[in-house]
Amino acid sequence: MKISNRFIIYLILIICCSTGCLLVESRDQSLPDNDPVLCQQRIQREDCPVSPAPFEPVDDTNVIQVYYLQAPIFEGMFGNFFGKLGGYHSAVGFYDLTTGLNYTAEYDAFYEVGNGTVPNIVYVNGTKDILWCNSGIVCAVPFVNATYWDPAVYSTASKTYMATIDGATFNKYSQWMVTYNNSNPIYQTWDVWNNYNQELYIQSSTCDDFADASFAFLNSVGVQYNCSTIVKRDYVNIYSQKPVLVDYDVHKLDIISFYEVFDFRTHSFLEVLKKLVSMIGLKKYLYIQGEYYLLELNFPFIGLKYDFAPLPGCYN
Repeated sequence: MKISNRFIIYLILIICCSTGCLLVESRDQSLPDNDPVLCQQRIQREDCPVSPAPFEPVDDTNVIQVYYLQAPIFEGMFGNFFGKLGGYHSAVGFYDLTTGLNYTAEYDAFYEVGNGTVPNIVYVNGTKDILWCNSGIVCAVPFVNATYWDPAVYSTASKTYMATIDGATFNKYSQWMVTYNNSNPIYQTWDVWNNYNQELYIQSSTCDDFADASFAFLNSVGVQYNCSTIVKRDYVNIYSQKPVLVDYDVHKLDIISFYEVFDFRTHSFLEVLKKLVSMIGLKKYLYIQGEYYLLELNFPFIGLKYDFAPLPGCYN
């Protein structure tokens, strides 16, 4: 299996940076996804409201600028490193020129990206089982973090002007983002393709997908974009034949063996590489909305792309 070194490093660091990921511990009962007692022991987005709510309404005539915000992920530990790999977190920023107030809307893994990508391996009645802490959340706050999104602080960060809207449109968006949160309760890292930009089997649900959906909603209520504006985003891809739905109880041992490969926390880099190589002989699975799917991978198997995201209303 030939996979790019860049992607291996990216994947390892994503998982290792979520230090609550893949704890092996003892529990004596079955474990539902996103168990509020167990999952709260993991790292979580404490700056996000647990129950997303709309922004406070503004006057319909307010003048508000909309920006596409990007910054390198895990900047607190690695600075610009992930940005240079093409690893970004994205959001939509609103700057109210009438009141001087600012707003940020973003989507994230509530228990961090590592837990949104791979599960925790736990013991239930002495037997290994799986605990998912993959809840997704719209994090809507009445400010814009001037440091995080500032290219003067992180050279790979960016703020791209998208459009100017009125307060009435902003209020519609504010209600829509809560609806989006309710419709997308699970963070899903991967796009699954037959081949990139050909047949898409499973779509990711990440910060980038939320930003795409935000711009599509604004366009649906009349916002027009300058089609020369360049917007790029991350695509974290798996290439496979059409995924096959499987019964967890029947495939349980294989599924657990596959996900155990990603327990990188206590291993040297060489041991991590050995574990990744061991994946070659394992069956590969993906967990989507409460169901497991068996994958038959296509070359190049997995890949990270930082690619263009066409703007709504600007398609050929």
